[in-house]
Amino acid sequence: MSKKIGILTTGGDCSGLNSVIRGAYLRATALKYTLVGIRRGFMGLAYNDMLHPDYIELNGAICDETMLTKSGSVLLSDTKWMSSEIQKGRTVEDVKKSIVDGYRKLKLDGVICVGGDGSLKLLNELTAGCDELNVVFVPKTIDNDVNYTDYAVGFQTSVAVAVEAIENIRSTAKSHERTMVVEVMGRDAGFIALYAGLASGADVILVPEFKYDLEKIKAKIRENFQNGKNHCIIVVAESVESADFKHSEREVDGVIKYTHISYKGIGHYLAKKIQETGFECRSVKLGHVQRGGETCVSDRLLGTLLGVEAINLISNGTFGKMLAFSENKLKIMDISEVVKNVNAALKMDDKYVGIARDLGVYVGEF
Repeated sequence: MSKKIGILTTGGDCSGLNSVIRGAYLRATALKYTLVGIRRGFMGLAYNDMLHPDYIELNGAICDETMLTKSGSVLLSDTKWMSSEIQKGRTVEDVKKSIVDGYRKLKLDGVICVGGDGSLKLLNELTAGCDELNVVFVPKTIDNDVNYTDYAVGFQTSVAVAVEAIENIRSTAKSHERTMVVEVMGRDAGFIALYAGLASGADVILVPEFKYDLEKIKAKIRENFQNGKNHCIIVVAESVESADFKHSEREVDGVIKYTHISYKGIGHYLAKKIQETGFECRSVKLGHVQRGGETCVSDRLLGTLLGVEAINLISNGTFGKMLAFSENKLKIMDISEVVKNVNAALKMDDKYVGIARDLGVYVGEF
């Protein structure tokens, strides 16, 4: 009997999402399954009725080879719907029921959820005690902060975009003999900052996992200029703080409670402090440009692999799993186990942290 499978993207957008969708479509077609694209994440599934159609039956015209290059999601995404429904007065059970009802109306045999760490926690909550939602999870996030997988879909493109931007900024730094502070995304993890900083030849890399000494940063800048280098590049992750610089936090009510952090501009703060060295300094915040850009080859391959394998899992009747790719091997893990230790972070013994220190890059205190 032919299967009908749904696929949705939820949380922040990134490159590689469309590669997952295309890979899933091509594999589903080969198995003679129908693949339904659910628009706007779980909101589209919950509002899935005749009056509010928010899904499309995917086909070859939509899922052609140009999807491999495109960032974002052809299915759109959503980050606020569930918490906004709770804030309007609906209960958690109301929200769960809407999602299950939408799943039933579409008569799905399974659904592929492509999301980050928050989406994974949410999915675990939605499926707890519910046998009707047959789900497979594909990890995507530019932050790369999902455990058990070497890289999440979207991370490597975001690094490539950041590296290109830093290299462009370097020409200005050289021309004006100044220090440039480049603030990158990454939330509570420093993977983008570390990888992009190393790949672009940064002199200082600051990440939230390690404390830093402002005086040692100033000393690094002086060292550069004393040794004949006429500029300095500092890459800092957006969530880095200091004793007198803290970001704003607030608790958000939703199906799961989570902390929303408003990042206040650590790059600008550091640039002002560095002016005290007597050297000219400017800051640049890359922001959401890191979510876009032409999808790199690695994310195309990873997205395609995980899209195909997600369909294979559903074809075999295997649900409640997260797909990961680590040490050049596909791994299939229970979602309920992954969420016990879902968030990845840089550690002192990370090989690239060690390489940075060996290169003389200041990466903070241990």
